[in-house]
Amino acid sequence: MRAQNSRGRSRLYRIYRYAYLKTVRQNHAPERIGRGAALGIFIGVFPTLWFGPVLSLVSAGLVGANRAAALVGNVVCGPLTPVTWTISVIVGNWMVAPEWRVARELIEQRSVQEVASRALGTFLLGNVVVSLALAVAGYAMAWWLAERHQRAKLARTQSRSGQQRAALTSDL
Repeated sequence: MRAQNSRGRSRLYRIYRYAYLKTVRQNHAPERIGRGAALGIFIGVFPTLWFGPVLSLVSAGLVGANRAAALVGNVVCGPLTPVTWTISVIVGNWMVAPEWRVARELIEQRSVQEVASRALGTFLLGNVVVSLALAVAGYAMAWWLAERHQRAKLARTQSRSGQQRAALTSDL
C-alpha cells in the first residue's frame, strides 16, 4: 500500500514535485537549468552503475549547471534503463560492420569472451549516440519549462504590482 497525503498523492509524486519546484525556484537562467538536465540525462542513460546521481551532482558543479536539474534528469532516467539500453544495442548494430553486430548467431557460435567484447563495443557506441540525443532533447525541454515558469512568474509579479499601484492611487 502506498503512503498518501490528504490529497491522495503518492510519496514519489511529492518527491518529484519538490525537486521540480526546487529547480525552478532557484532563479537560475533557463540555459543553466537546461544544461543541468542534459548532463543528468546523459549520465543517467550512460552505464555509470550506481554512481550516476553522485557523478551528476559533481559534474554539474564543475560545469556550472543546475545541480537539482542534473539530479532530476539522472533519477528520471533510472526506470528507463532497460529501454534505453535496448535502443542503444539497436543503434549500435546500425552503426557497426556486420561482423561486429550483436545477433543470436554471434552468441551461439562464439566464445563468451568474444561475444562480450563485441557486444560491449557495439553497446557503448550506440549508448553514446542515444545518450547525446536524449540529452539534447532534455536540454530543450528543461529550457522551455524554465523559461515558461519564469515568464509566468514575471507576469504574476507585474500583475500584482499593477494592482498595488491602482489601489494606492484610488486611495488618494
